Amino acid sequence: MRQQSAEKSRKNAMNSSDTMHLGCEADLLLGKRLQQPSPVAVAILIFIIIIHILTFPFTAVLNALVMIAVKTKSQLRAHKSNILLALLASTDFTVGVFIQPSFVAVLVLFLLDKPSGYCLMRVVRFVMASQMQASLFHLVLISGERYLAMKHPFAYVTIVNDCRLLVASALAWLLPVILHIPLAVDKTLLTPINNTLAGLSVASITFIISCHITVYCETRRHEQKIAAQQVTREAREQFQKDKKALKLTTIILAVVMLCFVPAVIFVSVALRFRNKLSLETVYIFSSLGMSVMLLNALFNPIIYSVRIRRFRVAFIELTCRTLNSSEAEEIEMRVFGAPKGVVRLEGGQQHGSLDQQNVQQANVNNSGNHKSDILP
Repeated sequence: MRQQSAEKSRKNAMNSSDTMHLGCEADLLLGKRLQQPSPVAVAILIFIIIIHILTFPFTAVLNALVMIAVKTKSQLRAHKSNILLALLASTDFTVGVFIQPSFVAVLVLFLLDKPSGYCLMRVVRFVMASQMQASLFHLVLISGERYLAMKHPFAYVTIVNDCRLLVASALAWLLPVILHIPLAVDKTLLTPINNTLAGLSVASITFIISCHITVYCETRRHEQKIAAQQVTREAREQFQKDKKALKLTTIILAVVMLCFVPAVIFVSVALRFRNKLSLETVYIFSSLGMSVMLLNALFNPIIYSVRIRRFRVAFIELTCRTLNSSEAEEIEMRVFGAPKGVVRLEGGQQHGSLDQQNVQQANVNNSGNHKSDILP
């Protein structure tokens, strides 16, 4: 009797352990555990792990610098588009601080065949899905801001302010989180929630594309007016600033598309053909797709620093706390070269732009001509 009861208790313990493992694996999209992977699969997963170990500190630090620079530098904060870039950097900051390290831990646990890796994968996928949706909503805000600035400049001044941008960013964060929370309670809501998120994503992408098409047409119209000399100098300068901000937004969206489209293709192929493909291939495709999406968070602050000189100067000043603004500008000019149209003299002094010098010279010539006309 004792032997039978001991055997029964041992079987119950084994069943409970298996149930716990299956509970971890039940939420895994790939359906099966990766057991005894081939050397090729191990090499690819290790390569992905190394890439993210090397990049996640830069992702966190660079995006933190973007947020701190906009918060502390009034010249950056004066432009609403920079505030939106800092809010977008907050979503990328979560990638470097939480998602990338957790993704590395998941891949390591996959290679070690630990069931806890599949449990951690649930949390990573939840946070990553919320972060991706929040990033998409922030891109909607950036596109809408550019649309108002170019299409309705007078309404833009009254509609867009710091408080409203912060509220919109908070809603862009809360909405994906609120939609994903019910999935932790009731798995039967997976289909309607996924359909809702898919509908919001399609609507967001449609809005972004329509805004950029409209803004592009408006930009062409402004360029024609400027060519015909039908605008004031102030309006021309403002248009150049808006055009530069539009180019930056377009580059950000292009990089996002380059990162997300291959990732969506990889994950879709892996999930759709997982019964025809080998399990290792499915894991490799899914891991590569998620990896490319996560690296987008590193590219965005690099784009800001390349395209916007004030961000470069602010980064130098923040990283070298002993420097002031003028010293940071000197270092930036030595490393990246003088801004376009700036002339440096031997004494280290800077003249204004070449256009301003030409205007001053033209005024002197006109003054001389006028004096020669009135002389007897």
